[in-house]
Amino acid sequence: MRHLRLLLISLFACLPALSQSTDLNDAMLSKARALYDAPLARELVSFDCSVQFDWKRHFIDALGTVPPAALATVNRLQPLPHRVFVDRTGAVVSEIPRATDLAGTPHASDLEAALQAMVSSGLNAWLPFATNVILPIKPTIFTFQPVETGFKVVMKGANISTTLNLLPDMRMTSVISELPLPQHFATEFTTGPNGYLIQSVRTGSGTEAGTSWDAIFVYRYQTIQSFQLPAEVAVTQVATGEKWDYSLDDCKAVTGTVINLQAPKK
Repeated sequence: MRHLRLLLISLFACLPALSQSTDLNDAMLSKARALYDAPLARELVSFDCSVQFDWKRHFIDALGTVPPAALATVNRLQPLPHRVFVDRTGAVVSEIPRATDLAGTPHASDLEAALQAMVSSGLNAWLPFATNVILPIKPTIFTFQPVETGFKVVMKGANISTTLNLLPDMRMTSVISELPLPQHFATEFTTGPNGYLIQSVRTGSGTEAGTSWDAIFVYRYQTIQSFQLPAEVAVTQVATGEKWDYSLDDCKAVTGTVINLQAPKK
């Protein structure tokens, strides 16, 4: 009992300090969140856009020319219309009004699938920043720690162990994640009319920051109904050096108020 009493005395003695520390971390998080432009964390519910991709330019950039054997495939693929739908759950690409039968054109189906994968991956890499989930979300435990380069944000929680590195102005420069997957990221931001916009993301496997990269994503923006949405996206597969450049136009945004409902407490 004496040991339990001493433990309780020690615990209650620490409560004011813990509360002050929590309040400071919460204040720092609120400050950081306010600096980032996250349209899908505000009134933007979803958007969809027409996808523009130049197959001839893609072959020239990758191979220096369009091989004669690929001309028929390029000519078959180029006129196919695509749209991409994006909401908080992800990006979905589809051919409009319906998928074309490409069975008679060599490699066309594989190239069409690759394009759709590159378009969705580029926008899915943008989503964590557009929804502001890259910063801590409760009940994740987090601390802002001052360092020479700015701040280190350490996050711990159920199936999460991640460190964010921020500049003094709260711009994120890198992320190292041990859980849920060992990954590392390097990020660059530009200043937009509504706050920091993600400009580029480099992603790699493992927790050795900067040792190697798997993919690079680069973004340029357009204004759609006061929201800053991607206008041009470049996805580079580092292992092959292949780069996929596409643009988004004819964008339509859906706005509204999101209400998060929770089950009543028992």
